[in-house]
Amino acid sequence: MAAALALVLSGSACAIIPMGGAPASYRDVVKGDPLRRPYVRVIAMPPRKEWTPRQVVAGFLSAMAAVDDPRYAVARQYLVEEAARTWRPEVGVTIYDKGTLGDQPPPAEDATEETVTLKGTVTGAIDIEGKYRAEATPQGRALEQSFRLVKQPQGWRITQVPDGLLLSEDDVRRNYRSVKLYYLDHRREGLVADEVRIPVNPSVDFAESMLRRLLEGPTSTLSDAVTNALPAGTELLGVSTEDDRIIVDLNSAATNAISADGGDGVEAMAAQIGWTLDQLTERWEIEIRVNGEPFYPSGGSLVVRYDDYGRYDRWLNPEHKPVYLVRDGALHVLVNEGEPEPVPGAAGRADELDPDVAISGSEPARVATLSGDRRSIDVAELAPNGQWARWITGTDLTRPSWDRYDNLWTVDRVGERESRVLRHDGTRQTRVAAPWLEAVGVREMRVARDGVRVAAIVEDEQGVHVRVGTILIKGSETRMVNPRTVLTAAEGEEIVDIVWRDATTLLVLTGGKAGRGLQAISVTGGVAETYKSAACINTLSALGDRVLAGARCAEDSKPQVLAWDATKQAWIPLLSASAVGPRLPLD
Repeated sequence: MAAALALVLSGSACAIIPMGGAPASYRDVVKGDPLRRPYVRVIAMPPRKEWTPRQVVAGFLSAMAAVDDPRYAVARQYLVEEAARTWRPEVGVTIYDKGTLGDQPPPAEDATEETVTLKGTVTGAIDIEGKYRAEATPQGRALEQSFRLVKQPQGWRITQVPDGLLLSEDDVRRNYRSVKLYYLDHRREGLVADEVRIPVNPSVDFAESMLRRLLEGPTSTLSDAVTNALPAGTELLGVSTEDDRIIVDLNSAATNAISADGGDGVEAMAAQIGWTLDQLTERWEIEIRVNGEPFYPSGGSLVVRYDDYGRYDRWLNPEHKPVYLVRDGALHVLVNEGEPEPVPGAAGRADELDPDVAISGSEPARVATLSGDRRSIDVAELAPNGQWARWITGTDLTRPSWDRYDNLWTVDRVGERESRVLRHDGTRQTRVAAPWLEAVGVREMRVARDGVRVAAIVEDEQGVHVRVGTILIKGSETRMVNPRTVLTAAEGEEIVDIVWRDATTLLVLTGGKAGRGLQAISVTGGVAETYKSAACINTLSALGDRVLAGARCAEDSKPQVLAWDATKQAWIPLLSASAVGPRLPLD
């Protein structure tokens, strides 16, 4: 037996189960202290002299999955001295599925060298920052990792291994937790989520691991687009519970937040810590202390509650918002169940609005609409005196998209493989540098509700893709950077629509011979979820748990608005009778 599994609660073993046994399922619920969470771990065992090369490689793979051996001292015992000295497991994780070492016979008695090959499918990776990346294709790519072994007096040992860890999907589920760390946008007015995988460390509570990772700062894809309200030099001294309250103890550098950001530094820091820990603490109160004493020099306490800092982003936990739609060529609003009513102002009196309108998140809201020839975008405030004003002009514009600060975005397609990103800030139209979008055909572009991420449907020589990037704003300079592909259309498939469900989840509607498909892709966590999609869905709109679709099932039928019922896992008619293009704010 190369290793064992253990169910662990705060560092004390509760049970030992041999790895060769049937998989176990644990449903224990921990009451009381939210920092004490059960988890399953692998206990590494050192190699034995009588083990075959195959058993040695199997033991090494198991030892890499041992969370109670963070320096991988046991895993290094499977390697020859030079390999043990130079191996760098900390540089990242390659994740595989369906791994097998084959069924090779034991080596001959006089054999001194052997090779054992691990075969399987690479499904993803976790980099040194904790960022997860799924493989570009759903089926993954082939894994064929060979291990060369030599026979030494103490038994077979591995001569060379690639840097990083090789972990199975099951290992990653046991050993890592996906969490969102919260930082501030360029204005220091809104929170931005940065999702990472953090390894379980049995020697500390997981809340401590989360906060230490928060203090390290954002991952490289966001590092230039966000800021950290935790003052430089801030260190975590400990995390504990006391009277149904989480106690976060920081060093004295944390008090520099008192004078930062014009006096708002403490609130910004508290918002970051509160939103980050809420994933674990089940909305317990959090008290931030300094060197074990009350936070403020005067002796006052700093208590953080989950709902104290909603102003830092109402789009992270949005309240119920009205549905907008185009009926008979004019913009209508559906506040509650019932018949939609025309919006106030010129938009409610129009008779030829494009169904693909975009609604801002401001109050009063604004509507942006694309002209019939796609050469201009007009904007009107949804107020009794709201009138149309021309904001953007171009050659062939995509549907407009608002960010949370009322900037309006679109792409001007000036050629088959030439595009320009345009933005209007309420005062003037400007071009934004976006090299990854400028030499491709852009079909659609959507800005996420955090105002930092952007998604686009693009076409190039390799096909049609959904790509996600980052909006970087520094002073007067704005750029779109860090592109990556999250989905590529299969042969015979088209990407019909994209829309942000929240700040980190992108809904992608596809169509092909098999009908329409709808996926929810976490652009921060790399995980995709599939919806049951009605064949006649043409457009999407979403806000948090609310997902709407515009559908028309036949040329002679009336358009419908459908709502996704998560409980029934089905689309439910919300509205019909010449209603098209359901829209929620900032979709």
